[in-house]
Amino acid sequence: MTKIARLLTACAALGIILTSIPACRAQDTPAPPPEAKAPTTEASSDVARGVTVPAANGVELTAQINGLGPFDAVFDTGSGNLMTAGLAKRLGLKLEGSVTIAAGGGNVPAQGVKVDKVIIGDLTMADQWFTVVDLPFSKDQEGIFVGAQLLRNLAIRVDFEKQQITFYDEQGFKYSGDGTAVPVHWEEGFLVAEGSVDGIPGLFGIDTGDMWSLSLYAPFVEKHNLVRHYGATMHGYAGEGFGGPDTGFYARAKTLQLGQMSVSQPITVLSTDTKGAEASSTIAGNIGLRILRQFTVVFDCPHGKMYLEKNSSYGKPDIFNRAGIVLNPEPDDLKIKMVIPGSPAAKAGLAEEDVITQIDGCPPSDDTLQSAFTQPVGTVLHLTVLHGGDTHTISLVLKEIL
Repeated sequence: MTKIARLLTACAALGIILTSIPACRAQDTPAPPPEAKAPTTEASSDVARGVTVPAANGVELTAQINGLGPFDAVFDTGSGNLMTAGLAKRLGLKLEGSVTIAAGGGNVPAQGVKVDKVIIGDLTMADQWFTVVDLPFSKDQEGIFVGAQLLRNLAIRVDFEKQQITFYDEQGFKYSGDGTAVPVHWEEGFLVAEGSVDGIPGLFGIDTGDMWSLSLYAPFVEKHNLVRHYGATMHGYAGEGFGGPDTGFYARAKTLQLGQMSVSQPITVLSTDTKGAEASSTIAGNIGLRILRQFTVVFDCPHGKMYLEKNSSYGKPDIFNRAGIVLNPEPDDLKIKMVIPGSPAAKAGLAEEDVITQIDGCPPSDDTLQSAFTQPVGTVLHLTVLHGGDTHTISLVLKEIL
């Protein structure tokens, strides 16, 4: 697995609700940070006509920090400026104070650091505060997340097909595409849009750092009795945020509606967590990467708009893991966190905490994580699995699970 995949795993559950939270000093008393400067380019005319940078999977970047690097970076619209504790240590940055943030899986203690300069391609972010957090699975992981500070100051075009992001000076930006306009605003520090799921209205977070399709928060699920509504029976591990593991039921909604744009049959996590970010009674849930990548997404948050342009992935089926397992990428392997009863994986004897070390004779990669278990029904997979200290080779036949 790549470092970026493991960084994204930290946000994969239900996102992180925060903006650029300042460090807090003595006795946890909040103290405002110095005024953060808006992102710029070295030549202001460049950002006016657009600065384009490569972005694998639409969100994976590299950044120079205080003249060092490159380091891994994720464009995470569900987050403010965040830095892993491992990178703060590597850079020798001074940690200041303490603060508690609401994150996927629960509330998380954090500290803050001042960063003089972050450079992403020709884009420069100067005098920035970053919230520093430990990743749940690796305290030595090095990387940053950038989102809210960029969104508040620039227009941003995320092209998932071309795998690139373009940043524009919002003062000179005027949208001229043929996408559907969706109003957006900030709520509880999170970028949200009004929408509905199967006719039930709500505010939905727009989160490129969430690898699920659609996640609905526990208060919204309970209020509308959605577990019963969808007849959901598959319950268990639903990813892991900075606050730890999340749990939920897996279901499939019929239609997610955003303005005049609709998405059919999204796999939906019905959260059963009532802590951290998922405890929000204002926000219905999260729209994640697997839905957003069906579009070229243009964020014009300074003008309160998001534009969705259909790409070649629009309307393709949202496929649940056809082996019947929920996985969590480890530094080198894939760990099984949930096995669906009656699934091909269950019949083959796979169990929670088993580690998949090979798929069809090859080590797992980002590509196999995304594609191996969504191959056509009837495909035979050969897995090498570490179980209780012993290595086994098993075969299973993929089938439709959800």
